[in-house]
Amino acid sequence: MKGFLKTVFASLVALMLFFVLLLVLVGAIITGQEAPSPLEDDTLLVLNLSVPITDKAPRQKFSDVLDNAVQKKESGQQSLRTVVTALRKAAKDDHISGLYLKGAVATKGYASGWAALKEVREAISEFRKSGKPVITWQEGLDEKTLYLVSSADEIVLNPLGLMEFNGFASEVMYFREAFEKYGIDMQVTRVGKYKSAVEPFLLDHMSKENREQLSLLLNDIFEEVVNAIAESRGVPADKLHRLAQEEAVIQAQEALERGYVTGVDYYDVVLERLRELTGTEAGEDIERLTDAAGYLASVEKDEDDKDKVVVIYAEGGIVSGNDEDEVAGDYIAGLLRQAREDDDVKAVVLRVNSPGGSADASDIIQRETILLKKKKPLIVSMGTVAASGGYWISAYGDPIYAQPNTITGSIGVFGMFPNIKKLMNEFGIKVETARTAPAADVFSPFRPKTEAELAVIQKFIDNIYEQFLDKVSEGRKLDRARVHEIAQGRVWSGKQALKLGLVDRFGGLNDAIAAAAEKAGLKDYRVEEYQQPGSFMDDIMEKLGFGAAVTTGVPALDSLWRNVEYLLDKADARGIYARLPYDLNIH
Repeated sequence: MKGFLKTVFASLVALMLFFVLLLVLVGAIITGQEAPSPLEDDTLLVLNLSVPITDKAPRQKFSDVLDNAVQKKESGQQSLRTVVTALRKAAKDDHISGLYLKGAVATKGYASGWAALKEVREAISEFRKSGKPVITWQEGLDEKTLYLVSSADEIVLNPLGLMEFNGFASEVMYFREAFEKYGIDMQVTRVGKYKSAVEPFLLDHMSKENREQLSLLLNDIFEEVVNAIAESRGVPADKLHRLAQEEAVIQAQEALERGYVTGVDYYDVVLERLRELTGTEAGEDIERLTDAAGYLASVEKDEDDKDKVVVIYAEGGIVSGNDEDEVAGDYIAGLLRQAREDDDVKAVVLRVNSPGGSADASDIIQRETILLKKKKPLIVSMGTVAASGGYWISAYGDPIYAQPNTITGSIGVFGMFPNIKKLMNEFGIKVETARTAPAADVFSPFRPKTEAELAVIQKFIDNIYEQFLDKVSEGRKLDRARVHEIAQGRVWSGKQALKLGLVDRFGGLNDAIAAAAEKAGLKDYRVEEYQQPGSFMDDIMEKLGFGAAVTTGVPALDSLWRNVEYLLDKADARGIYARLPYDLNIH
């Protein structure tokens, strides 16, 4: 026993020493970081497209801080507003000599979605109008990267590079056979003929209704991309359509001959061009470089004394609770309440980039939007996706901004209840239940629900859907019968949503901020983001194994696990959801 206590004590001492050393290291990194220095003339602004662009400011990771401090590596994510604001300010800044678009567009989760890229693309176009050169070198080009860099002056493609332009596709995984194999049974209730959220768990193929809505959505988003590239590069849109239909991929020289790029060459040639822009001698490293965050840190001043327009981000799945890393009902509602009760806040922009999730949590958030709107302007800015629960929390925005390639609508509700009794039995586990009433364990995943129980739940689903219709009708000032007609769980593009009256205007986050200030009668104001980057101590804890996500390394299995985990844990204890059919990845 004495030996055991010694071992435990020694372990505790070692753990304490580890955390002390860790804190010392963190402190050294923080204090060792240099304050931003004034910009020099001929500074080149660099936008690294391979760093995903999130809506809200990304959590600061310990690995990023360490890499930046020791190896001067860039952070793992960058925020949309930082990028767009930097581009617009730099366009008017005499210290900035040009813009270099580095790397290919990389997506991660909800980051660097099509709507966000449209905002960045427009900011790049504004920068180009200043007369300063916008340059990019690409090893190869895919649709997302071409969409973004097509607004540049100089687009140089590697001699062996390929330009891919083969249209859009969205793959949907169907798990029915896997569930049958592993003994998982899904019981569902739903409203709306287009509410295809349950399909992947019940079917082994895509329904006619789902294929219909996906095809229209993909075509609308693809049309936006085609028209934007055609306008920037001065080529007919029908040529791009034929390229997608007949060739799909072309070589660098063909891309040059057809006007999609301005040059075919190696990076060293472009590097010399960048040296010219920064006044760097041949063979020397370019030192006058800055990224978006570094640039803003150098030029922005503290403006604490001004009236505020607050931006609140709802990015990710909507869940119950108070988790600051999620679109948690209590957490986001609390931020909206804070903005409502702060007299210095004159208007609020709610930026929504969410496929929805918990119906309860969505309603909790919506309640605060209704109260806030009665007291001060509430503008909604939709990002890449603002659907189902994401639309629920947006409905009272006045106005609602979206992009033509925003994914929205999906006004519908469903219930999904996994029964893993057979799976547990396969592992030799049997669950016995003592209860005081027949339905005491109605939401247990260890038994199937009876027909009577499902009928009761269906009443809940129908009631929530009716409330959804009522609130959209009230918030959007649309006839309720009309809302029911365009709802049914159907997903719409921003282009269609504007025609249907589900959104008011096309525009991005900055447009929404400007509208909020105008509606509040503000000429001199500052923008405040309530959600600041999280501590990298959270990342340290995750690296130590606390709160780490479960992964298998096999994409299909990881996708299956994420879906099951979401149903079992993340969204709603009652299993009732207002959510987009699935994580819609367009490639």
